[in-house]
Amino acid sequence: MPVAIVNDHGGVEWQNGAFETTFGSDAKDWLNAGARAVGGERGWLQDFFMDGDEHRAIDVEIEGRTFRVERIMTADGYSAPAVALWFEDVTNERQMEQSKSDFTAQIVHDLRGPLSGIQGTLEFVLSQEGAKLDSMYTDLLTEAQRESERMMGLISELLDFSKIESGNFVMEKEPVRVAGVLKRAVRSLQQVAGRDEIFLMSAHGRDAPQVIGNVEKLTQAIINLVSNSLKFTPKKGLISVGAQIVRNGDLPESLVITVTDSGMGIKAAEVQQIWEKYKQSGNKSLRGGGGTGLGLYIVKQIVEAHGGEVTVASLEGIGTSMVIKLPVKKTSDTGITTSPRLTTS
Repeated sequence: MPVAIVNDHGGVEWQNGAFETTFGSDAKDWLNAGARAVGGERGWLQDFFMDGDEHRAIDVEIEGRTFRVERIMTADGYSAPAVALWFEDVTNERQMEQSKSDFTAQIVHDLRGPLSGIQGTLEFVLSQEGAKLDSMYTDLLTEAQRESERMMGLISELLDFSKIESGNFVMEKEPVRVAGVLKRAVRSLQQVAGRDEIFLMSAHGRDAPQVIGNVEKLTQAIINLVSNSLKFTPKKGLISVGAQIVRNGDLPESLVITVTDSGMGIKAAEVQQIWEKYKQSGNKSLRGGGGTGLGLYIVKQIVEAHGGEVTVASLEGIGTSMVIKLPVKKTSDTGITTSPRLTTS
């Protein structure tokens, strides 16, 4: 495995034989490039010196191949700050992941069109006030509409997942009124909650500040959290969506959004796993039908792309509270953000 000790200027202080064999004398060029900031963005090598985590790994394109570069340790005893890095060639793995992602995106695209047509037809039939349908047929059509909505949700999750995995989860950011995001998310699920006799409400202060973000993705994150609560909250239950400011003195420092339900709660052993992809609760959904196990994973990716964090507190048999904490930023932070392939270990 190629290993090298590199200083913060991109200079190689030490290298093993595998590093020299793999990269030769050309390593100096791309290491120097990685140590420089370009267009206001710091180079990938600089991240290893500015990040506090001892073990960190990122994917780096080097001479047409993809290497997973991991910091092993901070190296002392050199004239300049240095770190020990090892390099693993993951080109084939990433190409395979990209192929799977492209395939998923194509399948999702092919399914979305026909399903949209089915949804439109069902909505049209059920909206005809003059149509005299037997109650049995109305119930069947309503159930078909509900299942088509669930299928569209699953398809959307798969599409977002494929974008995240391929690093193409792009978000254009602008000032966002969080109050509007909460209203929009709650409104979109009021009918579903009403059908299941669940009281869904939102509450937030009028002085809730704007955050810099993507309104569509933030709305989706709230919808995913509320949808998850709907699966595990019994009839006559309560789901509340709220927002409040956390201040540092007189200045707003962060905005906290909570989605709290009176559902069955999450088993203690599963609490830390719910944000992982393909993870599903051991509790059986009260609404029927399974999911992709990607909804909460996507929430985490969206929130972290906004510089925030998402946590959960739950008591089995009592209920669950999902908490999103977003930084309150200046409007100068607008722009386009992508989801780089970045892992920590």
